[in-house]
Amino acid sequence: KSHYTFNLRDVSRVIEGMTLQKARALQTGMGGAGEHYRLWVHETMRVFYDRLVDDQDRSWILGYIKELTNTHFGQDFNTLFKHLDYDHTGSVDSENLRNCMFGDYMTQEEEADAQGGDRLYDEILDMKTVVHRLEEYLVDYNGMSKSPMNLAIFLYAAEHVSRICRVLKQPGAHMLNVGVGGSGRQSLSRLAAFMMGMECFQIAISKSYTNVEWKEDLKKYCREAGASGRPCVFLFSDSQIKEESYVEDINNLLNSGEVPNLFPYDERAAVMEQCRVLAKTQNLNLETPTELWQFFIQKCRENLHIILCFSPIGEAFRERLRQFPSLVNCCTID
Repeated sequence: KSHYTFNLRDVSRVIEGMTLQKARALQTGMGGAGEHYRLWVHETMRVFYDRLVDDQDRSWILGYIKELTNTHFGQDFNTLFKHLDYDHTGSVDSENLRNCMFGDYMTQEEEADAQGGDRLYDEILDMKTVVHRLEEYLVDYNGMSKSPMNLAIFLYAAEHVSRICRVLKQPGAHMLNVGVGGSGRQSLSRLAAFMMGMECFQIAISKSYTNVEWKEDLKKYCREAGASGRPCVFLFSDSQIKEESYVEDINNLLNSGEVPNLFPYDERAAVMEQCRVLAKTQNLNLETPTELWQFFIQKCRENLHIILCFSPIGEAFRERLRQFPSLVNCCTID
């Protein structure tokens, strides 16, 4: 339970998650008047519940969420989620709440454009439709990718893809996927990035891969996010850690949006010139090197989403969490 650390960032993540839903979605959503309360429950579970590994801990926090829903919102929890009570027992448990999902991926880009706006972050009520929609995304992904994925889409996969998409929708948000190797964490992350319209970067580890190649890869990802201003995903697993300095660099990226001394002076000047052009497209007149570099770091923080796939088995995982606290503090954990 070395990752059982919580701070005010976690509270802000719940609020940020709730702001993903626009007024238009509440007005047109299928969930009725209780949808906003269910959204609060959903966001609280994604931030706090998903981090817990013990059934007793999960049971405790679910009980506490039920209590808060009643005392602060004046809503009976079981009535609020009665549409998930498939066994008609009158009580909604954690198994039922697996079907509590919110996302914007059910709306296609063409539909969103026709409605004159972005895709709506809305409650998803039909799980069969979710699975079917993800299968469509997978077909599209395999049709475009040089490395097609042979994935079976079912409720478990839909849950985790939905959680990853939620994180990718938030500017500056990152994710720590905890699970044993072969559980599909990386494949689901690539699919989620595709669904959100983001390029997914991954380093190509080989015997000849050194710290020099690592730094060049980091520069490439930072340029894409910061100088080009395009949201993108950096997918990294613990099997790719050739040196612990890799984790230290990621810790810095998570915490501050930059790796100290990553860019030499000449490359830094080229990056700032790119940023000057990008800033003008956003009606910003930035002139000094300090202003331009801060703009670059800000865009890196907003646009570069880091997804870490780590196995909890062994002492190395716990040691890294202790040594590099941003792996926990700056990430949503699943």
